[in-house]
Amino acid sequence: MTSDPKAPGAPAVYLFREETTDDERHMWTMYARIKILKKEGIDKFADVTIPYTENGDWLDYGWTESVKGVEARTIHSDGTVVPFAGKPWTKELVKAGGVRVMEKGFSMPDVQVGSILEYRYEFHFPGENPPHWYIQQPLFVHKAHYHYATWFTQHEQVLPENAQIIQRPMKDWDLVLPDIPALADEDDSPPAHALGYHVYFYYAAANQADVYWQVMGRDWGNAVDQFCNPDKVKNAVAQIIAPGDTDEQKLRRIYAATMKLENTDFTRERTKAENKAEKLKVRTAADIWGAQRGTSDDIALLFIAMARAAGLKAYAMMVTDRDRDVFLKARMDWNQLDDIIAIVNLAGKEMYFDPGQRYCEFGKLHWKHTWTTGVRQIDKGGAILEGTPFPVYSDTATMRNANLGMDADGQVQGKIQILMTGSAALRWRQEALLTDEPQTKEEFVSWLQPELPAGTTVKMDAFAGLTDPSQPLAATLEVSGSMGSKTGKRIFLPGTFFEAQAKARFVSGTRENPVYLPYSYTVQDKVKISLPANVTVENVPKDAQIPFTPNADFEAKYRGAANLYQYVRLERIAKILYEKADYPGLRDFFQKMNTQDQDQLVLTGAAAPAAGNGARGGER
Repeated sequence: MTSDPKAPGAPAVYLFREETTDDERHMWTMYARIKILKKEGIDKFADVTIPYTENGDWLDYGWTESVKGVEARTIHSDGTVVPFAGKPWTKELVKAGGVRVMEKGFSMPDVQVGSILEYRYEFHFPGENPPHWYIQQPLFVHKAHYHYATWFTQHEQVLPENAQIIQRPMKDWDLVLPDIPALADEDDSPPAHALGYHVYFYYAAANQADVYWQVMGRDWGNAVDQFCNPDKVKNAVAQIIAPGDTDEQKLRRIYAATMKLENTDFTRERTKAENKAEKLKVRTAADIWGAQRGTSDDIALLFIAMARAAGLKAYAMMVTDRDRDVFLKARMDWNQLDDIIAIVNLAGKEMYFDPGQRYCEFGKLHWKHTWTTGVRQIDKGGAILEGTPFPVYSDTATMRNANLGMDADGQVQGKIQILMTGSAALRWRQEALLTDEPQTKEEFVSWLQPELPAGTTVKMDAFAGLTDPSQPLAATLEVSGSMGSKTGKRIFLPGTFFEAQAKARFVSGTRENPVYLPYSYTVQDKVKISLPANVTVENVPKDAQIPFTPNADFEAKYRGAANLYQYVRLERIAKILYEKADYPGLRDFFQKMNTQDQDQLVLTGAAAPAAGNGARGGER
């Protein structure tokens, strides 16, 4: 069996998949049988990885998740059985906010096309842990069984019509499903947790969603107010602000001060022993200021406390990270919420801030906190559900300028300057925090190089503004090499420089998932290429306007004069979510834009290259 009529073209399929959760024994068990149909299936599914977490606040008491009981074997087409005889590996993926995200994994032995992979492992956890059943997988599933042994929970479900959950009151739940279609793996899709069939179990403090979020939000807000005691940070604020400052000036000074604190989500979490040695006990925001460090949420709360101490109305809001999931009001589960942001009233207008995201610009949010939902404080100790602002395309801008000189052989030299603001800049600033500046420079070049004309090479000259979010992030690079190809006395060059080899997006004629872009953005290019005296511009690409109102637009203008070629290009994307029915229009816009970017510039006057030199620039 190297193909499956129920899953045409699939690299592999699940023959059977089972998840069992037992709250009484604090254990979750996974069992799977996967049939490998193609070599691609070996590459993707021969390694099994299992993420889990360790909570630093409880490690001393042994309260941590663990993976045990790993058993695996490969069954070949001729019936030969090859058991897994090794030991699973363990590595740390992320450490932040007192929690370590770990991974345990193992490689299936001697996997071949036609093999069946069979494995089982146990996942142990503290306390009750109501499961989330994500029914659809990256592969077609012939049969699945889900079992939950518990005395009571509430649940929310999205299931196909032929599915039925069987509940035995005060005992357990079962779900058996045949022929589950694979979840489409497409670029720019919503978080996987928000797609496909699913069942969520949870314990809730109320039977109605409105009551639940009101009660839980009120209790959370009261705890925030106790932590954000403004009286305890008044002396610190007095040293930050200046007499005569306007409210905005006060807030900018406070924001800048909190941005300078060590954010341990980007550095490292201190151990209990280190905190004990420094006599650090975090009871209020003042303790964060005294330590000059804290987690992202700690720093956000400190900013709120200081804003209040400066006489401003400031509120905390806890939101869902929309890079991870989509908030569902009906699911009464506080664990939907991830991060704390701040709301401050300035001159009668509420502004949103993200001080917990190191180097996030004043008055802006990390994109994962835009256009999402959460619980926010309101006056008189209340709390409500509310959405955060939509990302505006002008908030994230990339301006790319190139000033190049070219000789008669198509050799170019010159400078590139790239200025970034908003989410585009924040990406590289936080990358430098997690690695270092030299490595970030290397990664920036590796990101830029593949889109430039073949034969050209860029080298980083300067990277300014990595630690100053009040200024655009500025990268200056040197360009050298050759571009284009020669035919007789003509040189054919890409009409655009920065998009010469950019990968076309949304090329597929069909789409299963909505398109979900991280953020709106603007990209503006200005390029000048000075030509040698014996070379003139014969033909330039035609000016273009490609409207996709009100979602996006594109405009490009090209000019050729004596010994000079220049163009300007503007790309703006305003809408970030496109339903399946909207996909044809989005695809058409990006196809037209890509076709325009691939148009050519034709120069004349240069002598033909000597025989054997090759026609393509750079192949000398």
